[in-house]
Amino acid sequence: MSKNRWIMLEQRRPRAAVRLFCFPYAGAGASAFRDWQAQLPEQIEVVGVQLPGRENRFSEPRFDRLADMLGPLREAVAGLADKPFYFFGHSMGALIAFELARALQRSGARAPFHLVVSGMRAPQSPLREEPYHLMDDDTLLRKISDFNGTPKALLENPDLMRFFLPQLRDDFAVFETYRYASDAPVRCPLTALGGDADPNVSLADVEAWAEVAGNGFERFVFEGDHFFLQPKARDVLDLLAAIGADGAARTTAVGAAAV
Repeated sequence: MSKNRWIMLEQRRPRAAVRLFCFPYAGAGASAFRDWQAQLPEQIEVVGVQLPGRENRFSEPRFDRLADMLGPLREAVAGLADKPFYFFGHSMGALIAFELARALQRSGARAPFHLVVSGMRAPQSPLREEPYHLMDDDTLLRKISDFNGTPKALLENPDLMRFFLPQLRDDFAVFETYRYASDAPVRCPLTALGGDADPNVSLADVEAWAEVAGNGFERFVFEGDHFFLQPKARDVLDLLAAIGADGAARTTAVGAAAV
């Protein structure tokens, strides 16, 4: 476990060639990626990004604006930038990963060699429905149940759900108040993932990520709704393993050429 409160390392891999930073969806914490390390090759070290207001950081003030978290996240990544890294984010996490990659570029710091975004409309695409963070409790609870990402036992406990609603509201506000600034695309290759039955993110929304990719774009569509990530985890992990292996190979090639 790292002493950096913004990250969780379940298992250090000192000999890993690359690091994979994973950014969680609304309502989730770094534990969403706890099992990924054991399912990825030894050359990849998984870093779960832990936002305040959840899990071991539950007592800390939450963010409800994306811009406010970029500075602390940039510092957290800088502390682990001694080897090449890439980003994966699902839903809210995809948008955070995208803007953090651009923030690193602007600062001149080491930036990810690849960005993988999942279950999120492209940043320049406008909202098409009422913002969730402005809904009343009953309406918000109904909307959350439609996502199929919340455990049934939790949904059937109204008192517990209302306890978590403030966190969910803040997380929804992070991307619902976001406004895209077209200052620069990401310089690394970008891969966008989507579910073919996602009611909130259309395949056109997934394809639109190509407009903000400055160095190559691929799109993959999986069977499932907004949380296709759960039943299709093995397929997603295989894709992330291939991207990591490519990054590791390029790193080795560059190192050999410098000798």
